[in-house]
Amino acid sequence: MDATLWIAGKGLNAVQRDFVNRNDLVSRIRVAPVTSNLVELYQAADWFVHPTQYDAFSNTVLQSMACGLPGIVSVMDGAVDHIQNGENGLMLYHPQQPIELAARIQEGIDLGETERVRLSQNARESVLPLTWDKHMSEWLEVIEASRY
Repeated sequence: MDATLWIAGKGLNAVQRDFVNRNDLVSRIRVAPVTSNLVELYQAADWFVHPTQYDAFSNTVLQSMACGLPGIVSVMDGAVDHIQNGENGLMLYHPQQPIELAARIQEGIDLGETERVRLSQNARESVLPLTWDKHMSEWLEVIEASRY
């Protein structure tokens, strides 16, 4: 497998850095500074991997999809409601199991370029309707309905 892992956000802790060093992974892992332009990272990547064990609804999943980046997304994230497995991304059913995570990443890497591009286009298309105007309009409908 020829891949580079980019970590956006908080960097590696001492235990994680030690693991990377002991397993000769230094050349395969990059940490993007917190101040990085995420849009550029999303557009340069092939996959967005989000193996969270809990997230009510991660904006990063939708942001990556809006940039045309298909994800390998944990079912423990509420944003997975926007993922159709094999259509606009891949679902990770047991994020606490490293073997499944590795298998899903390998599955993504093994997809042909045509299939990955199809998932990318579908990812973007599936979130385009999720605008702030639509969101606010739906809230206003709820507020208006609650008046009666």
